[in-house]
Amino acid sequence: MREAFERIVGNRRLRERLCDDVQNGRVSHAYILEGPAGSGKHTLAYQLAAALSCEHRHSLSHPLPCGTCPSCKKILGGHSTDVIVKNRGEKATFGVDVIREIKQDVYVAPNESAAKVYVIEEADLMTVPAQNAFLLTLEEPPAYVLFLLLCESAEPLLETVRSRAPVLRTEPITTDDIDRYLVRESAEAVTLRAQDPTEYTELLAAANGSIGRALTLLDAKERKPILTRRSLARTFLQLCTERKNSLAAVRFLNSMSPKREELCRQLSTLLICLRDLLLCKQTESAPLCFFADREEAVSLAYEFTTPELLGLCDTVQDTLNRLYANANINLTLTSLAVRANLL
Repeated sequence: MREAFERIVGNRRLRERLCDDVQNGRVSHAYILEGPAGSGKHTLAYQLAAALSCEHRHSLSHPLPCGTCPSCKKILGGHSTDVIVKNRGEKATFGVDVIREIKQDVYVAPNESAAKVYVIEEADLMTVPAQNAFLLTLEEPPAYVLFLLLCESAEPLLETVRSRAPVLRTEPITTDDIDRYLVRESAEAVTLRAQDPTEYTELLAAANGSIGRALTLLDAKERKPILTRRSLARTFLQLCTERKNSLAAVRFLNSMSPKREELCRQLSTLLICLRDLLLCKQTESAPLCFFADREEAVSLAYEFTTPELLGLCDTVQDTLNRLYANANINLTLTSLAVRANLL
């Protein structure tokens, strides 16, 4: 099998499909690239743009894209005038004005590449009038044009738009793949991995399948609140297994953030942790969102009965609802501790 799209981490089936499409001249005139933020949609867009104009795209002895020919270097370096990025700018939505710009430019042939690629960011925020204005151009662009519509979910797009462009979904990336990528690409990751392997493991778990998020969390300032939330979730579960350790429970409550917004984030992290434990009680293969080590999650899950975990989920969710409704923070946290049998 030819090496293809090696800069795209994981997503083996997606890489194989795109390689086959390029090699056999079956590339669609448009694709919807769907996936969570940081999952590699931009990397995929530039890799595909480079593959279409790579000087060695038809040579099985070279990777696809080769990354070394002048065309690849220009596109992957972000210097090609034939890869056009469009977005909503500072506006809340993606309006008709941007579509008009595309329609005026689309019939201008590429300057030096084999393809002219439009990367449309946050396409799911495109207004209905903008989507309708885009339909004809999307359906019948010039042969040299490729539209790549990037979005977290294709669901907000009109069915008429989705019917004109295959949806390619980026898959969550495994912790091992993220680890390999960070060690290969980031000296900071190598240092953290060597100096504090526990914190590095927590970073990998908190990335939740997203390389973009993992890269962000290499910044200590970005990482600190995330790790604090994860630590608080584990402390809460430990207290629940100790059954009314009042002194420790009070210390836990005092360690929670006094700021409503951050407190809600802390409780949301706890809720994700509890849902992981519930999944472990039900199946051995469900993907986990909080725990990187399934054995740790399974071991902890069996400290609780299923009704206990369901009750804790309800309690935490109700606490969140009260905080969103502007309830008193101290009273709401005390109620959480009582209902969870910490006090």
